[in-house]
Amino acid sequence: MSVKIIQSKCGLVLTCLLGQIMLLAAPVQAGVEDKSYDVNFQSSQGDNFTACLEFNANGRSLRFGRIDATYSRTNLGRDQRNWQAVTNPNSEESIALSGQVKKDLVPDRRISGNAINSNGTTYTFNGTLLSEPICPIENESEIGSENPFFK
Repeated sequence: MSVKIIQSKCGLVLTCLLGQIMLLAAPVQAGVEDKSYDVNFQSSQGDNFTACLEFNANGRSLRFGRIDATYSRTNLGRDQRNWQAVTNPNSEESIALSGQVKKDLVPDRRISGNAINSNGTTYTFNGTLLSEPICPIENESEIGSENPFFK
């Protein structure tokens, strides 16, 4: 009888440990919907600048540097951490972006990725989550008259 009690206690302890390991190892899913990020861009032309990426709550539109784009999560919309975006294909200049929300202790605090415009200029970017879901107006004014996304 005592052997069975010891076995059940060991089994219970092992089950609890295995459950905790699986809980901690589960991927953290964090989406970009209804969030804004202050982002540093570096271009292949040597330009460095900041912009605010504002992902709308509808899960489809992205605004950055006075530019509108359509975005989607990857893997047929099931992957919440990775996303891709493209500006309107009918515009004179086009930009495609690909990014991901970084996993760290606080999910969805950091974002990174890369982009390319229709001139062939490539960009890498890294940023942090803003406290408000809407970009501050002063961030758009930092872009200036010559938009660095179209160099």
